[in-house]
Amino acid sequence: MAAESLLRAVLRRKVEFLRHVRQRRAQPYSTKPPTAGEQIPTAGNVPNLPFWQRLGPLTRAAFAYARAQRKRPYTTQVATSLVIYLFSDISAQRMGGRDYDPKRTVRSLIIGSICSIPSFKWTLWLSNSFNYSSRILSLGTKVVVNQICFTPIFNSYFFGMQAFLAGESWNNIVERIRVTVPVSFVNSWKVWPAVTAISFTFIPMEYRSLFAGVVAVGWQTYLSFLNRKAEDGKAVEAPVVAASTQAPSRPVTMAAPYLRTRPALSAALRPLAPKPRLQSFPRRPNSTTTTTPTTTTTATPTESTKAAAAAAAADPSIVPRRLKLSAYAAALATVLGVGYYYATDTRASAHQYLVPPLLRTIIPDAEEAHHVGTAALKGLYDVGLHIRERVPEYPNGPLSVNVFGKQLLNPIGISAGLDKDAEIPDPLFALGAGVVEVGGCTPFPQEGNPKPRVFRIPTVDGLINRYGLNSRGADAMATRLRERLRKFARSVGLSENQVLNEDGTHDIPPGSLHPGRLLCVQIAKNKKTDEKDVNAVIRDYVYCVDKLAPYADVLVVNVSSPNTPGLRDLQATEPLTKLLSAVVDAAQATKRKNKPRVMVKVSPDEDDDTQMEGVVEAVWNSGVDGVIVGNTTKRRTGIIPPGVKLIGDEPEILHEDGGFSGPALFERTVSLVGRYRKMLDGYALKNEADKSAAQKVLFATGGITNGEQALKVLNAGASVAMVYTGMVYGGSGTITRIKTEMKEKLGVKSA
Repeated sequence: MAAESLLRAVLRRKVEFLRHVRQRRAQPYSTKPPTAGEQIPTAGNVPNLPFWQRLGPLTRAAFAYARAQRKRPYTTQVATSLVIYLFSDISAQRMGGRDYDPKRTVRSLIIGSICSIPSFKWTLWLSNSFNYSSRILSLGTKVVVNQICFTPIFNSYFFGMQAFLAGESWNNIVERIRVTVPVSFVNSWKVWPAVTAISFTFIPMEYRSLFAGVVAVGWQTYLSFLNRKAEDGKAVEAPVVAASTQAPSRPVTMAAPYLRTRPALSAALRPLAPKPRLQSFPRRPNSTTTTTPTTTTTATPTESTKAAAAAAAADPSIVPRRLKLSAYAAALATVLGVGYYYATDTRASAHQYLVPPLLRTIIPDAEEAHHVGTAALKGLYDVGLHIRERVPEYPNGPLSVNVFGKQLLNPIGISAGLDKDAEIPDPLFALGAGVVEVGGCTPFPQEGNPKPRVFRIPTVDGLINRYGLNSRGADAMATRLRERLRKFARSVGLSENQVLNEDGTHDIPPGSLHPGRLLCVQIAKNKKTDEKDVNAVIRDYVYCVDKLAPYADVLVVNVSSPNTPGLRDLQATEPLTKLLSAVVDAAQATKRKNKPRVMVKVSPDEDDDTQMEGVVEAVWNSGVDGVIVGNTTKRRTGIIPPGVKLIGDEPEILHEDGGFSGPALFERTVSLVGRYRKMLDGYALKNEADKSAAQKVLFATGGITNGEQALKVLNAGASVAMVYTGMVYGGSGTITRIKTEMKEKLGVKSA
């Protein structure tokens, strides 16, 4: 006690001395006493770090693993799987009580390396899917989906590969899968739902595979223990049964309780345990073994081979069964391969005639169907099963067009609205589009208008929406686009700065990250920003430019949404000029070699000559690079073709508030494109100062659904024809179909 008191006194004096020294050192810089928020760090007021951050070398190792996971995810996953499967196999073999078999370890490493990356991609997809407002619902859905979808597939692969690598016949492989997978699926519910729930609740993404691997090693060891106990029980049972056969009057009491209970559990779990190593001596066929009370004669290997051939000859059904199984396997592989190529090709007719009507039938709410479609495109792309265009395109192909000095592969684009938060630009590019527009994006998150806010009119392939620019905000979109760019940079061995400055990327745009394609990012103001306060509106747009300009090839200024009060008032010449000038200046300040271009999106309802001339004047005076002609319309006259009668509740839906889009807008779009082209070119000729300026670019959107219509708007003066509603009703093959029809009209033979 005396020593303890002395130690406390010394430490107290030491702390007081250090406090005194720190105060004296701080005296020349500040004479104010420390406030409550500026207390000197002592043992009583320094917050403790979490336990896992105070483990010294273990903490540093964990951080190093997380950095490796973020920098080289696939390499790290393969290495992690190899280590996990190595320890799992060694543990299982040791627990099995037999001699170590290195061949079995090699088989385990092969199995683990093959499944490492698909399992990782599945975990990523599951992490980003089924994230509802209810945490319990999200977690429960993830667990159920993982158990129902992933577990049977993985178990079939695991046990099938074990048998295949061990050299077993196809019959044995199929039988092994048939016997083991159902039992393993049932037993997996005992552990893995809890593992999945804990992983998605408490474990960071970087450590989930490691956590699951550690649990798998423990589970494998436990199953091996049960398997060994079961084998020991059989070893005890054999002599007891033999003795009871020779002396029926002798009671069997020693092993009976154990044999009645333990084998039941071990038999249920044995398929999950490692397979016992086979003996080194050859298996003896029954037909070549002769047993007498005193001697046993075993056939030689040559005799065994002859006996096997004799058995096959005696049973003529063996060869046909094997041939039939091989034929079934080949047919199944062919069907799966052909089905994969068909289902993932944009030319498949199912994407036009089956999927869109089925989606409308299953999900009556148009907005929910939109979210399901977006999630499907994203999820399939993440696992490499996405729909893609397999028709090759070349920089100088028949549909190639020069836009902003870039040679695009084709002039077909996808309008904003399909990908509001830049979640699926790459899956949309994979569908064949030369231009993809994401957004609109507001500076800060906003919910948009109350639901329901999207309505279908299938009779005329039309949509009415009043989203109200629902957005997660510029910061969220910038984070997503930056992570996408960084991932691309890692894949090509470049830095983020090199990609932004197109240094070593072979002229790949830093927005689209695809050669011959452009990514447009649409920006807008928040709903709560007063449209009469032009300076506040400018701050909204400039904030979006500062955040998003590095990751966009083209910035689109939306002043034409019919669902944001007062937004279209900004199309007046004076406020539009000030706004566009500020956006252009902010875009030019982007820290990038090639600055993003700026376009303005105008309304189809502002079609008076005076209004259009004001827009043209603002475009030229501000230095904007082009105009996107068209958006949804508030008008309801002239959008129902003569002789077409709406059915059901479509007449009421037609008068819902919001903007209408669909094929009915096409003629208006063609007319507006021609008029804007004429006005833009005419303004340059009338103003000597602007004669040397480059021609303004026009994009057209509104009612374009086929190749003939696309050619019409291009011939009217547009450089790019964009689709939106045509994708909703035409499916994911719409872009490919439009380009094919364009080639047919131009007399170009498809590749």
